[in-house]
Amino acid sequence: MASGHSRPLVGLLWSLLIAALLLVLVPVSPPQGDLPPGDPRPVAPPSVASPPASTPRESTEPTPPEAAGPTPPAPAGHTAVVHVFLAAGQSNMSGRGLPSGGAYDPADPRIFQYGAKNRTFRAATVPLDMHDSATGISPATTFAREYLKTQPRNVSVLIIPAAHGATLFSSALDKLTWSVGVAADPKFDLPALAVAQTREGMAAAKAAGYSVELKGILWHQGESNSSISTSAYAAELDELIAFFRSRLSSPKLPFIAGGLSPEGIAATPGLANIDKAHRETPSRVAYTGFAKAMAGGVNQGDRTHFSRVGIEFFGKTYLSAYRQAIGNTGRQLTPITHRTLMVFSAGS
Repeated sequence: MASGHSRPLVGLLWSLLIAALLLVLVPVSPPQGDLPPGDPRPVAPPSVASPPASTPRESTEPTPPEAAGPTPPAPAGHTAVVHVFLAAGQSNMSGRGLPSGGAYDPADPRIFQYGAKNRTFRAATVPLDMHDSATGISPATTFAREYLKTQPRNVSVLIIPAAHGATLFSSALDKLTWSVGVAADPKFDLPALAVAQTREGMAAAKAAGYSVELKGILWHQGESNSSISTSAYAAELDELIAFFRSRLSSPKLPFIAGGLSPEGIAATPGLANIDKAHRETPSRVAYTGFAKAMAGGVNQGDRTHFSRVGIEFFGKTYLSAYRQAIGNTGRQLTPITHRTLMVFSAGS
């Protein structure tokens, strides 16, 4: 039995032993935050520690996009700027590309039209609301899609669909014609009708709150003019370009001519004259370009009208030709003939 003098010593030894066991079994968390070494204040374990609300934890890593908050979407059906393109000519510009519509051509909220028949500023459709009754996709639509890939998100496209199948440069007074100043009745004057439609469409877009910029003219025509020479067609086309630029108050307005189908040229030799006039337009007229056509891009059993494949190809080549036209500044501007001057002097 321990003596009375040894009991305090034994108790002290037991206390020291228990304290040592506690130090081994219960780990002490390292200091957190900005506490100086040796600070006597208790420190919470990591599982429950949190930085003070007034001093958020900083990080040297970039903030993930979602942490910064999503970019507010543009208001439905509205973009800040509208780029306007007049689509003129005959059936291939009007739209005969098949298959089209439905799942092939979902609505694009950045492409609008101001139709030839439905004169309202509205979403573009496939087919477009052309001067005739289009039955397929137009190169104006595929061009707009390609063009928008190069533009900021606040830019949209307004197409002015003014093409009509089987129309031509003609001196006939009582038929639809693209010849400047020829039609005896305003309803047959396709150049004047296209200008009026363009002006109305731009005004409608401005009234809807858009900033409007006229950007170019997309042209595809010539199959109905296979009987005339290269020089005769070129003279008519150059006069039309001058008319559009004058009436739309844009002397450097880019003008893009599209090539005819190789199959059609092979079947109708006179079309080679027209295709040559188109190809040579950039060397005759400043701010013009030529969009190449592809072989094998026509509808089945058709040598004239481009299929969806051919029209999608045109979307890319019209865009390339548009860039060509913008940079084509080394030529004299389109010479204005006496007939054009007479038409211009009649007023706008």
